[in-house]
Amino acid sequence: MKTARKTEPLSLPEVENLLENTGGKSRADLLNKLAALVVINDKDRGRKISSEALELSGNLGYRRGKAAALFGLGDAARIGGEYRAALEYYATSLDIFEVLGDPIQQGRCLRRLGDVQFYVNNLNLSLKHYLNSLMIFEKTAEKTGSAEAKINCGHLMATIGNVLRDSGDLEASLDYYRRCHLIYIREGFTAGIPGILYNTGNIFHSQNRFDEALDVYRQALEEAEESGDDYLESLALSSLGSVYMDSGELDAAEDHFSRSMDIAEKQDRRRGILSSRVKLVELGRLQGNLDEALDQSRLAEQLAGQLEDRKSLTIILKERTLIHRRMAEYEKALETSLAFQKLSEELLSEKRVREIDILRVRYETEAKEREIELLRRERTVQRRMIIGAVVGLAFTGISLVLVFRNVRFRIRVNRELADAYSRVEKLSQADTLTGLANRRAMMKSLAAEQTRSSRTGRSFGLIMTDIDDFKQVNDRYGHACGDEILVEVSKRLEKALRNQDITARWGGEEFLLLLPETSLHSAVKVARKTKVLIEETPFICSNASINLTMTFGVSEGGVIPVEDAIQLADTALYRGKRTGKNSVNFQSSSRKTVLHKLGSALRRAHPASE
Repeated sequence: MKTARKTEPLSLPEVENLLENTGGKSRADLLNKLAALVVINDKDRGRKISSEALELSGNLGYRRGKAAALFGLGDAARIGGEYRAALEYYATSLDIFEVLGDPIQQGRCLRRLGDVQFYVNNLNLSLKHYLNSLMIFEKTAEKTGSAEAKINCGHLMATIGNVLRDSGDLEASLDYYRRCHLIYIREGFTAGIPGILYNTGNIFHSQNRFDEALDVYRQALEEAEESGDDYLESLALSSLGSVYMDSGELDAAEDHFSRSMDIAEKQDRRRGILSSRVKLVELGRLQGNLDEALDQSRLAEQLAGQLEDRKSLTIILKERTLIHRRMAEYEKALETSLAFQKLSEELLSEKRVREIDILRVRYETEAKEREIELLRRERTVQRRMIIGAVVGLAFTGISLVLVFRNVRFRIRVNRELADAYSRVEKLSQADTLTGLANRRAMMKSLAAEQTRSSRTGRSFGLIMTDIDDFKQVNDRYGHACGDEILVEVSKRLEKALRNQDITARWGGEEFLLLLPETSLHSAVKVARKTKVLIEETPFICSNASINLTMTFGVSEGGVIPVEDAIQLADTALYRGKRTGKNSVNFQSSSRKTVLHKLGSALRRAHPASE
């Protein structure tokens, strides 16, 4: 007896050859496969093929082919930035796959609906669709053991991690990345492992957790080398170089940047070459190789011009300004800084236009989503009414009972949906480990408090605090113990505050406390009280008694921008870290205001600073 062999996906030439002599439903299936293969690189051709598949499936009454064609049209519209159209195509495709009872395709449609909302920065709706998709794939994997469903669970973990990352909840994002990584390992999906490791490294790097970032980037590099993924290998090398540069290991940084550029040059990947050249410019300045850095900046500027990459050009001009200053070439420094300032202002104006456009598209996609949901409900009600009318001709009494139960069912379902959406909204605003507000929620609270402060004239207190030597706890007792301590620290912080005060997990072992209508003097008192609550009682974990301390930075907001108040608290915190830890430090806004005015005057002449 022959052993069943797993069939590999058809390649583009194979699909095109099969199409020549195929008709009927099989042709519609092949057209949909062909559209999926070409749409990423050629959206117009993909749209044309999907349209042909849609017309053929309609003529044949082939609903599965029609649903797949609509999905393909959604992909073409999404890639082309036509988000409203994409939303409608995916939603209609989802309707058909629901009727057909195909959970895998339902999950794919929901994921794409989430992608559309993610692209327009509508994170709440994006998270809702991703979670619904994940629920479908998890149930399918549990019921059927499908490897495809399990791998899709991994994909969804990664996309949810991206949403949480962009909403500022980095620890929750890391948790989902780890879960994705475990699924990929368990299912042998090696193609996805380098990418998810790279994403994880980016989070660690952004949190200045350099040792952990290096470890994960090295793993990503090894996986990319083993799988032959040159693109990710180049990215991992470049990121390793950035970590080395940030931590002062300049020779190691140079080696990694050069290796990254070598790979990009072999692939003729000019954006990768540009990225490496820009980093080598900064590295040359830090090393004191100023002439070499200038030469590198000219090559980078030429390539940025060819690629029309003005964002990279601003970085190049800023670095060149610093180089000219180090070389005491002040006229050239001023000339370059003025060019930097002009280009930066142009990019800022364009960014504002893009943001307005994104808001418009976001509004339109929300309106379209509501319209689609309303139509789906109306179709469901109509189907039930028709069925009820037919049954009612013979069984009037039973029909009345069914109608009554149907109404009760709809009420219960709507209530459950409302509860689910409420939970999604809370999830997007809360840190998953501690239950505190996350960075995104705190920024909303700060904006509201700033508005109130400008109206009432009353300031608010900000306390930035960080657990001292927390890495040693994780290294000695394990991350599970570290998580338990973070939860207990959160409870103690909230215990020290009033009901109207807000505590947020700002990132890692760092917390931010907002004290409405509170002076700097009073906020310092609260910080000192909180410091005692932390240090006076040991933390119990893994049968060990652990003594911890925290360092506090305090500032006063209201009369200055929120970003400045946060920066003041952060500055005070790290001053305490440098001078011995386990202390309360504060920074008043008066000194900040003077420095701000002085800095503004300097920036008008020299917009970049060393």
